[in-house]
Amino acid sequence: MTPLTSSATMSANASKLLRFLLVLEFLSLGLLFPTYTFFMQETLWLRLVAVGLALLGLFTLTGVWTHQAWSPWAVLSLISCKLTLDLFAWAMGLVPWLVPFSWLINGIIVGLIFWQDSPVQPEVTRLQKGFFGFVMLLAALVGIWGLFLPAQVDAILPFLVPPLHARFLGGMYLSGATFMILGIAATRWVEVRVMVPMIAIWTGMLGLVSLVHLSAFDWDLPQVWIWFVAYIGYPIIAAWIAWQQRSLQETPAGPPLSLALRGYLRLQGAGVTLLAGLLLVAPALMTRLWPWEITPLLAQIYSAPFFSYGLGSLYAARQHTWVEVRILVQATLVFTLTVFIASFVHLDLFTPGALATWLWFSGVGLATLALGVFSLMPAWRSR
Repeated sequence: MTPLTSSATMSANASKLLRFLLVLEFLSLGLLFPTYTFFMQETLWLRLVAVGLALLGLFTLTGVWTHQAWSPWAVLSLISCKLTLDLFAWAMGLVPWLVPFSWLINGIIVGLIFWQDSPVQPEVTRLQKGFFGFVMLLAALVGIWGLFLPAQVDAILPFLVPPLHARFLGGMYLSGATFMILGIAATRWVEVRVMVPMIAIWTGMLGLVSLVHLSAFDWDLPQVWIWFVAYIGYPIIAAWIAWQQRSLQETPAGPPLSLALRGYLRLQGAGVTLLAGLLLVAPALMTRLWPWEITPLLAQIYSAPFFSYGLGSLYAARQHTWVEVRILVQATLVFTLTVFIASFVHLDLFTPGALATWLWFSGVGLATLALGVFSLMPAWRSR
């Protein structure tokens, strides 16, 4: 058997296995969950979710069987919903013996999607832009609610936080929405090469932190379902996009990054990544050091976007031209600027003269100044 024939056979066998496993998952989505929602509880929106998931399952199976180009996207979206359903079943104590078996099936399905080769795309595709649009929608809603309606942020988030916390999260999410808007406007993969792994890091870390604190979530709230579908699905899909594009190493034409910008990105990356690590692994310590009062859960939630900003900055420092780092610089500027303004709005919550207060305002202020200079002054960002 030649290598080409062997590869084709493996691909055919993988497709058969994928279809078989999807049928098994559909038995849960299309039969067990609808049975539970229609005969064992009376929540209307959950019944609508059950119907929607069953239809998504049929849509996905049709796409896989007919070899549609969009079928991997549908499969990963379906698995994100199924993993959320599994978490619900686990949290509620419903058929606990079945949940680990379902996790195994879901893991194999995701592995098969990653394993199957897809053509490398030098341009940002419509499906990629559609994904950015879905991420942008949730980020924009949280950003707007957090910044302008902080007292009602639990209408979007699965938990209520004080106004300064809400505006801080709002600044982060408005920055996330800016990332996505700029990604939708991009035409070439090199423009979003840094951004896509950042999506996976930000949302993936939020998903992991949420799993650790699973008991803190009320599954009677639709916001909880949206939260877990997003923070399971977004990182899986973003990681898959980056994996499929890994062999594309195009370097766009143009002057190289200035030493000042490259050095700043390294400094920002190292400092913010260190901060994120402390928030994640030492939340109790950071609640004492943070410039305003936070809980350990919020400290770990904050770590997710900081990991994304930090590691994204380090990755951006390895790029060659402005077009490759523009989205990160401009979207991070949105975060630092909105947080700087929000901090002044809630200045009474900071301890005057405290070291943490000075470090916070000087750090955020200098970052805003530097990012603004690089965004607005071409002479500073390129050699």
